[in-house]
Amino acid sequence: MSILCNYNLKGIEDSRDSGILFENKNNAKIKIGIINLMPFKEETESQFFNLLGRYDLTVEVEFLYPDNHISKHTSTEYLEKNYIPLSKLEERNYQGLIITGAPIENLEFEEIKYWNELKPVFNLKIPSVYICWASQGALYHHYKILKHPLKEKIFGVFNHSVNKNKLIPLDEFHAPHSRHTYNQKEDILEAGLMIIAENKKAGVYMAATKDLQKIYISGHGEYQMDTLDKEYRRDLKNIPENYYKDNDPNKESFFTWDKHRDIFYKNWLNMILEQVL
Repeated sequence: MSILCNYNLKGIEDSRDSGILFENKNNAKIKIGIINLMPFKEETESQFFNLLGRYDLTVEVEFLYPDNHISKHTSTEYLEKNYIPLSKLEERNYQGLIITGAPIENLEFEEIKYWNELKPVFNLKIPSVYICWASQGALYHHYKILKHPLKEKIFGVFNHSVNKNKLIPLDEFHAPHSRHTYNQKEDILEAGLMIIAENKKAGVYMAATKDLQKIYISGHGEYQMDTLDKEYRRDLKNIPENYYKDNDPNKESFFTWDKHRDIFYKNWLNMILEQVL
C-alpha cells in the first residue's frame, strides 16, 4: 500500500491516516498521470491517493494542470512547483491516465480556455478514465455526443445495475453523482460503446470502449465519505439523495460506494499492469 509521488503535494497529509505509505524510491511498476481540473486541488489529490494507494502495488502518481488556466483556489506557484504542465504530458511516459471533472458543465466545450489542450490528451492511446465533465468532454471529442441540461441537479448516491465485465464483476453497486447535465443513453450506444452501469434516474454511470481502454464515468466514485456533505454545506440547496439517514442532513451519512470503487480501480490497475509486463 504505497504511492510514489512528489512529497510537497498537500493531499498527502489527509491520506496518511488511511495507512498509505508515501515513497521517494523509484520502484513503481505503474505510472499514472492525473489531470486535476477540480477547483480544490488538495482534496482531489487526497481522494486519488486513497484510491490508488490501497493495493499491494506501488503506483507512481503525478498531477498535471492545463497551461492556459488560472486556478481560483490554488496558487499558480503551488501548481508550477508540484504539478506537471499539460504541454509536457507526452514526455512523462504514463501507463494510465485519469482526467477529473470540473465545475464548467454549463459552458460549451469550445468556450473553455484549455479545451484545445485537452483534445490531444483525449487522443492518447493509453488506458484512460474520464470523470464527470471530462467524460462528457471526451465523448464529445471522440463521438460528437452532446451533453444536455437537467431540469434539476442529479445529486446524491444511486444504486446502479451492472453489465458484468472484468473491471466490475458485480450485479449492482452504489455511487455518487453531482452534476447538472447528462449524456443520452441512445447516443452512447449508437457510438458503439458498452454501457457498464446505469441507474433509472441518474442515467448512465459508466460506459467504455469494447477493449476497456477508454472509460467514461458520469459520477464520482473517487469521492470520500464527507465530500457530498461538504458540497451540500457549501451550497445549501439540494439535499443529496440516499446519503443521509432519512435524507436528513442533521443525521449521519452513509459511505456505500467504497466497495465498488475499490474493485474498479484495483482491476483497472491490474489491467494496466498486464499490458505493461
